[in-house]
Amino acid sequence: MTPRKKMMKYSGMTMVEIMVGVIIMALVLIPSLNVIINQTQTVSSTRDHLLATFMGQKIIEIARTCRFEYLAQDHFPATSSERLKSLEYIMKNDPVKRVERINDIDYRVVDFKITEVKNKNDLTQPSTLALLSFAIEYTPKDGKNHRLDISTAIAQQE
Repeated sequence: MTPRKKMMKYSGMTMVEIMVGVIIMALVLIPSLNVIINQTQTVSSTRDHLLATFMGQKIIEIARTCRFEYLAQDHFPATSSERLKSLEYIMKNDPVKRVERINDIDYRVVDFKITEVKNKNDLTQPSTLALLSFAIEYTPKDGKNHRLDISTAIAQQE
């Protein structure tokens, strides 16, 4: 037998060598894939929370651009049509304004409340400061309910 034929006879890999190689690759790849999957879930969760924050910011900006007397519905009598134009009334009663669907997730505004702050030194003066508080609830694809509580103060513009 020539040396060339001898070399060709033993130049292949055995099934055991292939299995050992596959096991080593699996031991390296499986933990790496777990890290990638966990990081993807973290990024998705952060994105969903950020979208809820953006929705909250949008509502705060709308409140800041409203005329001060149209923030709280208590400024108007219960039978007044002006009461229906107040931000508080709209956010409590208009489902189109309360719910926003982004990436197949419904972000819902709940517990919307505007509280006027009275001057404790002179209670006869009209309020020039209002506290706005609400929460945004959403249920992402992981099935867990999330809630983002938001509050801010709005001062009357001169």
